[in-house]
Amino acid sequence: MSLRFASLAGLLLVLGACAGTGKVPLDTAPAVASETKPHAGTRAGTGLIVGPDFSSQTVRFRCAGGAELEVAYLNLPESLAFAALHHDGHTALLQNRPTASGARYVALDEQHSLRWHTKGSEGFLAFMAADHTAKEQVLLSDCHALPTP
Repeated sequence: MSLRFASLAGLLLVLGACAGTGKVPLDTAPAVASETKPHAGTRAGTGLIVGPDFSSQTVRFRCAGGAELEVAYLNLPESLAFAALHHDGHTALLQNRPTASGARYVALDEQHSLRWHTKGSEGFLAFMAADHTAKEQVLLSDCHALPTP
């Protein structure tokens, strides 16, 4: 795990401690807890950090057109989950939100509202303007988790 994402994981721990206790079913978050399997496409135990009250995992994705992004997931008690998404030189902090299937992470900064949707080892990145009439615009599609080296 890069120093940048190690620092980011620390920041996510602080955010998690300060955040509310939004009840999100754990089965909608990426499976990274010690009693569950790591994200598909990764080797068990690689990029996975488990503590007494949290688990985290970093996963790289390659999307259509060759674009890559890296996502550091952090799962806290009471089904609270965050993701730090790094793409194109920028890092966005997102929090897990309820969804019908898979996992959906929404940026904490509503003015730059990125949305990261995953199901299994696949995902897509979208943007939605802070306007109640706005529609989600897909930025990166057909993203697949890369195996860890």
